Amino acid sequence: MTARRRATPGTSGDRPRRTLEVAGVCAVAVLVGLGCTVAGVPASWIFAFLVVFGGYAILRNRQVTPPTRLMQPAQVLIAMVCTAPLFSLDGSTVLSYLVPTLLSVVATLAVCVVTGWLLWRAGATDAVSAVMSTLAGGASAMVILARELHADVRFITLTQYLRLSLVVLTLPLFVQLMGGSGGAGHGGGGVPWWEPAWRPVVGAAVIWGVTWLLIRVTSRWFSVPAPYLLISMLVTWLAGLAGVPDAWISPEGLILVAGYAVIGVQAGGTLTITALRTFARSLPLILTAVGVMILGAVAAAVIIASTTSVDLLDAYLATVPGGIYAVLAFAHDAGSAPVVTVGQVLRTLVMVVVGSYLPRILPPLVARWRRR
Repeated sequence: MTARRRATPGTSGDRPRRTLEVAGVCAVAVLVGLGCTVAGVPASWIFAFLVVFGGYAILRNRQVTPPTRLMQPAQVLIAMVCTAPLFSLDGSTVLSYLVPTLLSVVATLAVCVVTGWLLWRAGATDAVSAVMSTLAGGASAMVILARELHADVRFITLTQYLRLSLVVLTLPLFVQLMGGSGGAGHGGGGVPWWEPAWRPVVGAAVIWGVTWLLIRVTSRWFSVPAPYLLISMLVTWLAGLAGVPDAWISPEGLILVAGYAVIGVQAGGTLTITALRTFARSLPLILTAVGVMILGAVAAAVIIASTTSVDLLDAYLATVPGGIYAVLAFAHDAGSAPVVTVGQVLRTLVMVVVGSYLPRILPPLVARWRRR
């Protein structure tokens, strides 16, 4: 983990102290994770590391970002555990997922666009940046897209990661209220969380290597959002179809806990006091928008659950706007159906495509609105 703060003269010698400080925060997060595991909190390790590192980032005004060499394997592990349920799907099951998946994607898109439009109307930022800040297409992907499209990167970064943090913080509550079974004591697998299973480590390393190679080979023709998640899902699915035993492609035990911890740091360690102060006037609007998005997802889940065969928790997890890594981990620990994975992946793809075309779509609509 790396702690980042605005550079000042004479701070280079503080690196060992900061490293020791982050190690201490990790130790605290492990203790909190143990407590959450005993208490039966779903995806307890993600939740613990998000809360502890989120508190550290705000109190110390330091952004904590997992290095790429940790984030990539963590995304691969999340992809592997969420792809395993897809192996057993038959044609009729896939067809039964079509309607609820489309409903969840449309509902999420509608909620995101409406809340973004309200942010713009309230004067928080320009229309494109406001809508982009609420699109649930992966916080990191939206920030990258904002830079490419010359949108308000700072506003989008704050809103996206605040949304991600608040959604993940509320997930344990919704999982419990909506009847999730949970699997926190086993790190989401069939063995205790502390079990150092070695076969999924080898399997994850191979899948990461194949994914890395595919990304390098195909990058000159096209790019995929969250590639180490989505392409790893494809590679894992193909490995399962090829007959690779589950023990090699279904992470469990200590390796999965480590992946959850990294995702928790990524979700919680981004927001700092400086970032919050920069948009202090807009913060109530942003928090209200995030609250509306969560309530909108709940309402959409109720409609989906009442009109399809999908239960309420799965409908909510398929619809809730971000972050995809944490939501899929919670879905895995809660024993959710594969419809959650299908809905979240499709939603991410749709949101990135919509975000890419916002500069073409929104300005004419805004001009027409102002002429009314």
